[in-house]
Amino acid sequence: NYLLKLKGKEGKEIYSPQLVEALFEGVKRAISQKRKIVKANDLFLSLAKKDPIFKNILIENRLKIDDLEVVSEWLEGIEKQIEEKKEWWELKNLRKFGSLGKEWTAGYTITLDKFSIDLSKEVMRMGYPEIIGHENEIKTAERILAREEACNDPLIVGEPGSGRRSIVLAIAKRSLLGESLPPVNFKRVVQLNLQSLLSQIENFEVVEATLDQICKEVVKAGNVILVIDELHNFVGSKYLRPGTIDISGILTPYISSPKFQVIGITSFEGLHKNIEQNPSFLSYFEKVEVSEVSKKETLLLLERFSLFLEAKYKVFISYPALRDIFDYCDKYLPATPFPEKALDLLEEIIVHLAQRKEKVLLPKHVAQIVSSKIKVPVGEIEEKEKNILLNLENILHQRIIDQEEAIKEVSNALRRARTEIIIRKGPIGAFLFLGPTGVGKTETAKALAEVYFGSENNMIRLDMSEFQNVFDLPRLIGSAEEVGLLTTPVRERPFSLLLLDEFEKAHPNILNLFLQVFDEGHLTDGLGRKVDFKNTIIIATSNAGYQLIFKATQENRDWQKTKEELINYLVENGIFRPELLNRFDATVLFRPLSKENLLLIAQLLLKRLQDQLKKKEIELVISKEILEKIVELSYTPEFGARQMQRVVQDKVGNVLAKAILEAKIKRGDRITLSPNFEIVKL
Repeated sequence: NYLLKLKGKEGKEIYSPQLVEALFEGVKRAISQKRKIVKANDLFLSLAKKDPIFKNILIENRLKIDDLEVVSEWLEGIEKQIEEKKEWWELKNLRKFGSLGKEWTAGYTITLDKFSIDLSKEVMRMGYPEIIGHENEIKTAERILAREEACNDPLIVGEPGSGRRSIVLAIAKRSLLGESLPPVNFKRVVQLNLQSLLSQIENFEVVEATLDQICKEVVKAGNVILVIDELHNFVGSKYLRPGTIDISGILTPYISSPKFQVIGITSFEGLHKNIEQNPSFLSYFEKVEVSEVSKKETLLLLERFSLFLEAKYKVFISYPALRDIFDYCDKYLPATPFPEKALDLLEEIIVHLAQRKEKVLLPKHVAQIVSSKIKVPVGEIEEKEKNILLNLENILHQRIIDQEEAIKEVSNALRRARTEIIIRKGPIGAFLFLGPTGVGKTETAKALAEVYFGSENNMIRLDMSEFQNVFDLPRLIGSAEEVGLLTTPVRERPFSLLLLDEFEKAHPNILNLFLQVFDEGHLTDGLGRKVDFKNTIIIATSNAGYQLIFKATQENRDWQKTKEELINYLVENGIFRPELLNRFDATVLFRPLSKENLLLIAQLLLKRLQDQLKKKEIELVISKEILEKIVELSYTPEFGARQMQRVVQDKVGNVLAKAILEAKIKRGDRITLSPNFEIVKL
């Protein structure tokens, strides 16, 4: 269609409007890339945006225009590198390969060279790699280094894996090539290897003297920028690990001089825990916070790394697989920042394929590895999982008696989350369970953890009655001295069910903390780290206003009306604020248990004993009389079925255990229990 030619009145050839529009799009893209030539990929991308047939081809192959943009930029980058290497006579390339040695243009640094890594030489050895991302951080650090005042030392702060070292390598490269600011150009960027120094010299006095000599050599050379990685491990005395020293006292006399420049690298935890404890030392630095690289930058890094892995393992890596690696890392692996987690996952999957002797990396392989890491199914929904999701209510009812509304609400939330039908910032689901003690609120949470997260052990349980004071807030989110009881478990196990028992007893300011969790899906802990709650299910339980539920049950009132009355009661009595209640996906009322419910619960508990005895080839017959006796001994309106587990344990479990040890019952026996809990052989 695009090459269709029409004859005008004067016999001139006129191109179709679609072709003209596509050409203009290609020209615009070339201009945006600061090029004077429109390339084939410019027209390719413009056609992809305009042609409906092309769009359908992309949809069928799970591709988007953005994906084509990323691949196009990647190919352009490779072409650019190849062209630059060919033009070896240009000034830029002559700078790379021809200059006086650093040792001839500055003072000798014999001690420094012994205990350091020259990053400028490392950049040269790596072939001057193009640094992707962190442009703002690099420019900020260079501006700090270019100052002619005492505070000209950048402190690069970021989580491990966020690209802190790549920022330093970028500064080393730009300085070596003269592409940085004039005061920073043509300087050696050298990383001090303190671990090597400490391992080679056992006497701390000699270590201090050696460090002092290194500092003197740096000042005398006049062209060295010193890099100290993991600076927090060598500053502050309170939290230092064995075998390390506090170097702040040695550096302070030198760092106060503009001629002695240091780039410190640390984490947020190390900054708060160690370095901030020494304010005078910290005052010589200016913080440069490292943010995560963007999706586009991460994909470019993955594409670059994939060339190396393809050559090493002889495996072809498809682009949709790279895109899925980013998406799954973003959603399911929040603890580690980009780009490290994406690069590590790619290498892990490639090694897995190499072990299985497969030759093509596809999206299904990414989903398999991520699922095995987080123990939660991802990717395309398979038939077995589909059946589980469609029958969640029945599966949960195998453990939960009655409570139809609660089961329905949580089942719907899980189906929405798994099918990704609704994009939300908060957790998978947030529910408030209201009802008397012993009606199954906690048991529902346990069953849900087992069904969705694979095990009851994937439940984080907090008794909120322990946080009745506003000063208990640091215990939840952590501090430099202690881990957070809320944030640390969620950070370590992001795929968990979070159960907040007796939610109403927490201090109002602590309850307000959960507004952000329900809205944004994350919290900042006491060390400044982002803790992600997007892969959790949050269940808060409360028995506030349970008298209203009892009364409504006795008078056989409408259940929906009772729910409205209870919510009004909670608001009017200041137990929960309306804005907090509105953040929950559902407020679920648990009904008091009837006698029929209690008999079913008793049968469920005895069924577990029955299954254990079956493994020993002993058959236990459960009679109606024993069930009624257990209900009679265990049920009270105030505690519901809470005592039933204890009654079954004391009256049945203990009797059976003793009988087995005394050989009163053995393999092949068929037994039952009398209403007095005596064993009767059948």
